[in-house]
This record gives sequence, C-alpha cells and structure tokens, in this order.
Amino acid sequence: MPEISQSRQARWILLSIGLFYTLRLLMITYLELAPDEAYYWYWSKYPALSYLDHPPAASYIMALFTRLGGDTPFFVRLGGLIMTVIALFFLYATVRVLFPGEKRVAWEALFLCNITILFSAGCIIQTPDTPMLVFWMAALYCGSRLIKGGSARWWYLWGVSLGLGLLSKYTVILVVPCFFSFLLFSKSHRHWLFRKEPYLALLIGGLIFSPVLAWNWHHDWLSFAFQLKQGLTPNTRSALSKLLDYIGGQAGIITPLFFVGFVYYSFKGWQVLRREGQEIYLYLLLLSWPVVLFFGLTTVHGDVAEANWPGPAYLAGLILFAGVFNEHFRERKGHRRFVVAAAGLCIVLNLVFHGHLLKPILPIPPKEDITHQFRDWSGLGERITETIQAHPNPEGYFIVGDKGTTIAEAAFYSAGRYVAVDFDRPDRYTFLGSLKGLRGRNAVIVVHAQPEAAAQKYAGYFEKVTFMERRTYMYRGVEIDGLSVNILLGKGYKGNWLGYDERKGR
Repeated sequence: MPEISQSRQARWILLSIGLFYTLRLLMITYLELAPDEAYYWYWSKYPALSYLDHPPAASYIMALFTRLGGDTPFFVRLGGLIMTVIALFFLYATVRVLFPGEKRVAWEALFLCNITILFSAGCIIQTPDTPMLVFWMAALYCGSRLIKGGSARWWYLWGVSLGLGLLSKYTVILVVPCFFSFLLFSKSHRHWLFRKEPYLALLIGGLIFSPVLAWNWHHDWLSFAFQLKQGLTPNTRSALSKLLDYIGGQAGIITPLFFVGFVYYSFKGWQVLRREGQEIYLYLLLLSWPVVLFFGLTTVHGDVAEANWPGPAYLAGLILFAGVFNEHFRERKGHRRFVVAAAGLCIVLNLVFHGHLLKPILPIPPKEDITHQFRDWSGLGERITETIQAHPNPEGYFIVGDKGTTIAEAAFYSAGRYVAVDFDRPDRYTFLGSLKGLRGRNAVIVVHAQPEAAAQKYAGYFEKVTFMERRTYMYRGVEIDGLSVNILLGKGYKGNWLGYDERKGR
C-alpha cells in the first residue's frame, strides 16, 4: 500500500466502504431476486425448524425484515446486508486483538475483505452464506480473544457463535476441527484440551443447533443425507480437470492476484511460524487452509465444489495476508507494488461486477452469463396473474411446478403470493404439511418439461389440465432454455397429493 499516514488511510478506507455500501443499497433495490433468493424467501413464509437444503437462519432473517417492510427485493435482502456490516466489525476487532500494535493491519484487512467479489456478492445476494460468514467471523473473534490470554468465558461465546453458525449453514462445523487442530499443535494453548470449557462450548453449540437435529431426526435425516450426496456424488471427469476448475473458482471469487497473494503469504507465514514460533500465524493458517483443502478433496472424489463453499476460509486468509505483508514485507517495494496491483485489480473487477449486474457490459455469451438469472421474473409473475384473472375460480389458486426455484419466483412475482409446490419433491416441502385444504382450487402449472408430458403427468391430480402457452425467457435477445417454461392450467385439484409426513404415515 502507498505510505500514507494511518489516520488518512483509515479515512480513505471508510470512504471506500461507504461508497461500496451505497452501491450495494442500489443493487438490492434494483435487482430482481435470483432463483435461490426467491427459494429462501418462500421458506420465510412458512417458518420451520429446518428445511431440506439448509438450516433456517437465512429464511428467519428474511421473515423478520419482510414482515417489517413488505415482500420486496429490498427487504428480502436488507437483513443480510446489515449482517455483512456486523461481519466487518468482527473482522476489524479480530485483527486488533491479534495484531495490537499494528492498527494499519486492521484497516487494510477490512479494506481487502470489502473489495473482494466474494464479499460483495454476499452483500447483494442473500443466501445461507451471509449469516454463516457473520457467525464464522464471530467464532474467529472469540478464538482470537482466547489465544491472546482472554478469560475462559470467551469459550462460551465461541459456542454460541458455533451454534448460530450451524443454524445458518452446515459448513460452519468445519470451524470445530480447525480450531481444535490449533489447540493440538499449539504448545501455548494445548492445555485447553484438558479443561472443561471447550467441551461445554461444544455442548452450547449443540444445544443451539438442536432444533435442526430434531427436525432431521423426525424427517429421517433428510437434510444431512442431501448435503452428503450433493458434495460427494462421483463425477466422471478426471481429478486433475476438476481440481483445476476448483482452483480457478477460488481465484475468481477473491480475484486472481489476491489468491496468489493468499498462497504466497500463507507460505511465508508458515516459514515465520517455523522459525520464530509465532502462533498467531498458526491460528490463521489452521482457520483457513484446512477448509480450502477439504473442499479440494471433495472435488477430487466427487463433483467440483461450488466456488463459494470454502468462502469462510478467506476471512482468516485475508487477515493472514495483511498481517504477513505488514510485519515482514511492507518495506519491500516489489511487495508493495504487488499488493497495490492486487487491490487495484480487485476494485476494478468488483466495479465491473456491479456495473454488469445493473446493465450488461461484458462480452459474455448470454447463455453463459450468470446475471441472466436476475432478469424478467416479474414478467413471469404478470403472466401468471393474467392467467388467473382470465380464468377465475371462487375456490382460489395455487402454483405447481417441476423446479423449486422457478415456482418460488412465480410465487414472489405473482400478485396473490400463492402456495407453490413441486409434486415430485415432497421432501423439499415438509413445511407445507397437507395440501388437502386446497381441494377444488385451480393451479397454474409452471414447468420446464414438454407440455404433453406435463399434461399427462398432472392429469391425475386435476379434473382437467390444459396447455396455455410457452413463455420464453429472453436475455440480450437470446432465449435461455433452462429458464423458459411452459404454462398449463389445472382445474379442480382433487386433493390427492401426499406430503412427506403423510407418505410416512405421520
């Protein structure tokens, strides 16, 4: 970084964070919900102890803010955006504890985190990753207090952070082996393994997480089985090809130069650790690299891990980056130039990312441009509303489909906020319970399947099924096949679909 006074540097960093958050406020207002966001919003209309895909924290946050402000994209996302600010506070506080004499490190770690695409995406697109990052960062902070000689009571707050993190996303369980590995390898802190506090902390985390355990026990461990299958399903591609894809994804979400810097300064931190026994570096290494390596291993043995899955690793990773650079390489001109170039590239890519979300500017083929998922769902909602108005039914309507995210978008953007369900996946809709009360209603059927096959498939559930239209999903003049749908009308629901618990005789 350029050599400027620390107070001036802090002002510039706070200004940059303020500008990014102003832009993010615009984005969460302007952008239509992504399919996954709509899916989690739909959960929020039916609070439950847990759900098939994830624990419930993200949907609870959405439920709170949409009840306060209404079902708009802004309020669906506002709670998550606020939580990212809390994460930054924890990040700053953690660095101040670990590097008490280097206030500059805290500001620079805050800056580096804020400008990564990973963090920006978490601010704008609300998924279980957002609260997960907050509580992982809280656990990282509590751990830093412990290793810096804090009271044993910090263990109990660490346990609370673990439990709340597990209510957000199962990935948080990795913080346990990471932190306990640190205790095992740290001569100064190994004594904790022989005290009661770490195990009471695990008990506290387990008690907070117990509603999700109870839900899984009642539903045949559905969610755990689903996540294991998703992460470990074999892929026929070569291990090397998958691993290269995984590394490319990691370089993409924190930008390539930052990823190179993370690897390089991690190696240098490990060298300092071996030479000087500086256990702060051991802490940061073991709270980052095991997560990256774990998902690399699942990639080799299964399918390629999603780029965001190892995201929590880069919280400690960027602190390590800033700490090693400041303590050992700041006076070297080549290192300063590299860090400035890495930050500059990250800012440019981040601004391009924001700009492309608002208005496509990059020459990416439309079918490969993931930003197409933020467009035109309101048009689908309007067509559903028009269909219902053209075929009134005093008993009312609901929505049926063959893809959960699509029918969640249909439910959000149609005027009636209708019940929506995929008849093929009762395990995804345990929170709906029985649908017998919908007997006699009509349904708008929104499917990606061919209309003839769909009409035959749903004929047994309705008195009559009629094809209405095909709605093509256009983006930059090109049809996105995976988002185009066929719309059918099912008249007179027979009430004969059985939910998961009904099928189990519960």
